[in-house]
Amino acid sequence: MDSLFDKIKASFKWKKTSDYCADKLDLTIEDYDKLKDIVKGQDLLENSSTSYEYNLEKGEAKMETISSTEPKSPEEIIDILNIDTTQWKLSSYWNKQMGDHWRVSAMVTRLKDNEVDNVAELLKGFKPKKHNLVKRIKTPGKVKTAGVLSLQDIHFGKEGNETIDKDFEETIVDLANRATRAHHLEKLYYVIGGDLINMDTWSGTTTSGTPLDNCSTATEAYMQAFDAIQWSINYLKQFCDELQIVYIPGNHDRLSSFHLAHALSKCFKDKKIVWDVVYLERKVYTYKDNFFAFEHGDVNTKNSLLLYSMEYPKQWGKTLFRTLYTGHYHHKKKIEYITEHDRTGFMLKILPSLSRTDYYHYHNKFVGSRRSGVLSIHDPNKGEICELTYSPN
Repeated sequence: MDSLFDKIKASFKWKKTSDYCADKLDLTIEDYDKLKDIVKGQDLLENSSTSYEYNLEKGEAKMETISSTEPKSPEEIIDILNIDTTQWKLSSYWNKQMGDHWRVSAMVTRLKDNEVDNVAELLKGFKPKKHNLVKRIKTPGKVKTAGVLSLQDIHFGKEGNETIDKDFEETIVDLANRATRAHHLEKLYYVIGGDLINMDTWSGTTTSGTPLDNCSTATEAYMQAFDAIQWSINYLKQFCDELQIVYIPGNHDRLSSFHLAHALSKCFKDKKIVWDVVYLERKVYTYKDNFFAFEHGDVNTKNSLLLYSMEYPKQWGKTLFRTLYTGHYHHKKKIEYITEHDRTGFMLKILPSLSRTDYYHYHNKFVGSRRSGVLSIHDPNKGEICELTYSPN
């Protein structure tokens, strides 16, 4: 029997299905699965026991154990750590190879009594946040301008971002009021999306499955983001002749942010608001002599000058001032490309984020960037003439 157990243990390294392993060992699938569970149990008892670290205030726990094989799915993690799914929900997990075994770690969140897994039920009775109407200030002069407000990388639901809705609201109010004291905004391009929500799955991961440090569930983050963006649209439309909503997907929330933008577009019936919620990773608009390009920035931007001139030749050819607005890196940076003279160049503007630092950014030393939001003002014939910045406390 000991030799059979050794064979069962050796089969873990094959990383094949139970059907394959059972056939190779001349066993039934049922017998193989039973023996596999016995061997795994013996390994866990011999090598380690599961350790727990509880945070009672946040309702969170960190769990660690040792496994002879690498878990490949959330279901395997739950099985190895023996997580009671009626009381806890797997938020994130990570594995680290330690010689001939794996250290398996996970963060779990205690389920609330009224938590549901049905979005339709969750949205029942939802009432958007009310806003106070403001009296638009009459700006001096007759020159009309365009504003660009791209607040990407908000990351609702991210660890440390419990008060991000307050910071977001303060930023919107400050930038809108300061911009319209000196400029008449004929049009305001308002970019939404671009990692608006930190996670995109029920298990709290990005679209591609990367584990994250979260402070809320996916549904809670969605609701918080929806409420904040709905309020901001109602507020901003009072400061411009026309509000152009531009949806740009991010690498964290490609599906959730699209659902949010599409849902919002059905909530408003206002001729002053123009919606562009089509799923495209790159978008371009022109305003007189200005060329505005928008993307998230999570893919290579080194060839952007050539790319946009090829994809949008007509818009490129009839404009003089061309700017690409991106995010993703959570810090502010400008890269200017000159073609023939300073009136026919191309500017890449990487915009900062209002998001706070989580463990991932701390661990990788991505710290020190100033949290802020930026609103740019463009003259019809002179290009960018003003850049306003607001940094919450």
